[in-house]
Amino acid sequence: MIHSSRIYLAIEGIDGTGKTYVAKHISEKFNFLLIQEPSSGEIGKIIRSGEWDPSSDFFLFMADRSDMLKKIPDGVNIVSDRSLYSSFAYQGYYLWQKFQTREGYYNFFLQASKLLPSTPTHVFVLTCDVDTALRRVRNRGPTSRFERKEYLEGVQALYLELGKIARNVVFIDSNVTLDKLYESVDREVTKLLQ
Repeated sequence: MIHSSRIYLAIEGIDGTGKTYVAKHISEKFNFLLIQEPSSGEIGKIIRSGEWDPSSDFFLFMADRSDMLKKIPDGVNIVSDRSLYSSFAYQGYYLWQKFQTREGYYNFFLQASKLLPSTPTHVFVLTCDVDTALRRVRNRGPTSRFERKEYLEGVQALYLELGKIARNVVFIDSNVTLDKLYESVDREVTKLLQ
């Protein structure tokens, strides 16, 4: 894994928490390079083209992520709309059972993440009531294969455990207006830049 002096800020949370809005806001206000997962590259197109099993999803997302990150010059601050921690939570909802314990899955995840060119230096996890998040998702159009209530409840539970395996995790309540969310995010980004 390549270490650098840049900030690599991952914006995480279940669908409908405002990740895309927050990532774009940070990119524009603080001049961070915005990246999104899945990417618009060839592997990202494969991810979007079908419904894959959780193991295939995990490795496709890791390959897409690796390909995207290796193209970013060192020293550029990045804000990412999703990151490897999306794989941790979304695919982890199913995969941890294959390892018999969550600890076994966490160990696998940490070992797999060492293959990436870089990993987030900081993580903002946007938390939200699942019903509110789903209402927001449905208001924007057709839902994806990931947007089911029971599934998102399990995914959010894994996000809440992220502090056990990741450093510099900040949880931000997104049950608020977008302006209030931006205020909270701005305070946290300003702390990072100091």
